[in-house]
Amino acid sequence: MFRLRSFRLRIALTATATALAGILALSVAASLTIVHRRATIIDRMLSAHLAGPGFQATPQALWPATDAQLNASFSAFAPDGTTEAYAILRVDDARLGPLYRSPGWPRELDGAGLPDGAGLHTMDGAGRSWRIGQASSGPVTIWVGVNRNLSDAQLRASLTRFGVAVLVLAALIGALAWYLAGRAMRPVRHLTDVIVGLDANQLDQRVSAAEEDVEFAQLVTVFNAMLDRLQRSFLQAARFSGDAAHELKTPLAILQGELERHFARAGAGADPVLEQGLADMLDEVRRLDSIVRKLLLLARADAGQLAIPLCPLNLRATLDELAEDISLLDVERPLHLALPDRIGVRGDAELLGQVLQNLVSNAVKYGSPGGWISLAARAKDGHWVIDVANASNGIAAEHRLRLFDRFYRADQAHQRRVPGVGLGLSLARDIAVAHGGTLDLAAPVAGQVCFRLTLPAV
Repeated sequence: MFRLRSFRLRIALTATATALAGILALSVAASLTIVHRRATIIDRMLSAHLAGPGFQATPQALWPATDAQLNASFSAFAPDGTTEAYAILRVDDARLGPLYRSPGWPRELDGAGLPDGAGLHTMDGAGRSWRIGQASSGPVTIWVGVNRNLSDAQLRASLTRFGVAVLVLAALIGALAWYLAGRAMRPVRHLTDVIVGLDANQLDQRVSAAEEDVEFAQLVTVFNAMLDRLQRSFLQAARFSGDAAHELKTPLAILQGELERHFARAGAGADPVLEQGLADMLDEVRRLDSIVRKLLLLARADAGQLAIPLCPLNLRATLDELAEDISLLDVERPLHLALPDRIGVRGDAELLGQVLQNLVSNAVKYGSPGGWISLAARAKDGHWVIDVANASNGIAAEHRLRLFDRFYRADQAHQRRVPGVGLGLSLARDIAVAHGGTLDLAAPVAGQVCFRLTLPAV
C-alpha cells in the first residue's frame, strides 16, 4: 500500500482535502438551492404575467409589444449575447381563430397539444424545452412559454465559473496548508539540523527550548538531556581508552624488554622448546603493543587531540615502497600500477603511510589466491583519489557496513592464521578524516574489493 513518507505533505494534503470536501459539499448544496430557487422564480414570474390584468384587455395591435415585454422580463435568465427568443407568446380566439403567434413559436408545440387549464407545464419542441402556462379571458386563450434551455445554459456558465473559483480556492488553501505545516515543522527541522551537525567533537551543542512552542519544549528538553548523557558517556569512554592505553605502554615495554633479554640469554639452539616459547610470547607482546598504540591514537582522535603536522609530501614514493614490498612478499600475484609521477598532498607522512600500509596489508591478506593487486591514483575535483584493490570473491552485504567498526572482523578473518584485531580500518579512516579526506569501501564490483582513499590535493 502506497504511503506518503513526508509528514508535512500529508498534513498539507489532509488539510486541503478536508477543506475541499467541505467546499464541494457546500457548493453542491448551494447549486441545488440555486437551481431550485431559479426554477421557482421563473414559475412565479410566469404565473404573475399570466394572472396580470393586461392579458385580459389587450387590443390585438398591442400583442407584439406584449411579446417584446415578455422577452425583456425573462432576458435576465439567459446568457449574454444570445440571439434566441427568451419567451414565446400565442393568442387564440375561439371565434376569430389565431390572433397572434411569436415569430419563434415552435410548430412542434402545436402538434404536441398545448396545455389546457391552470398550472405550468414543461414541453419539448424544436430541440428546446419550454415552461408553458395558459390564461383565458372569455373566448381568448393565451399561452406563454419560457425557454428553459437558455436558463440552464446561463446556470451552467455560472456554476462553471463557481467551480473554477473553487479550484483556485483549493489551490490557495493547499498553499496555505503547506506553509502552515512548514511553520509547524520548524522546531523539528531545527532539532534535525542540530542532530545532523553533531559529531564526536560537537557533543556540547544544545537546543534552546525558550523560543520553542509548548508542544515542542518537552521534546527539546528530552533531547538536551540525551545529549548530556551521551557526552558524559563518550568522554568517559574516550578517557578510559586513552588512560588504559597509556598505562599499558610502560608494563608492555618492560615485558617486551625482559622477553628479548631472556631470548638472547637462551642462545641459539641451546633449548629449542624454551626458545620457541619465548619467541611466541614475544610475538604476542609485540602484537599487544601494536594494539595499545592504535587504541591510543584512536582515543586521541575521539578527543579531537590527534594533531596532524600538515607538511607537503609526495605519496608516490610511499606507494612505490609498498609496491616493492608487495612484489617481495607476494610473488605469485601480479601487481598492477596506475600512478602519476606526483601525488602531492599535505599531512603527516608517517600517519598516511600507516593508512596505505594497512590497506595494502589487507589486500595481501584477504586477496584471492592466484589473483591480483592494484594500486591506482587519479586527480578529481581538487582531490587525489587513491584506490587499493585486489581480486576477491567480494564482501557480504552484512559485513560491508561494519568494516570500519572497531574490533569488527568479517567471518573469514576470525581465524588466527590471518593476523589483526579489527582496529586498522577504523584507525585509517580517522587518520584520513583528520587530514580532511575520506576512506570508504568502493561500490561492489564482481570479482574484486576496492578501498578508496580521498585526500585534498596540493
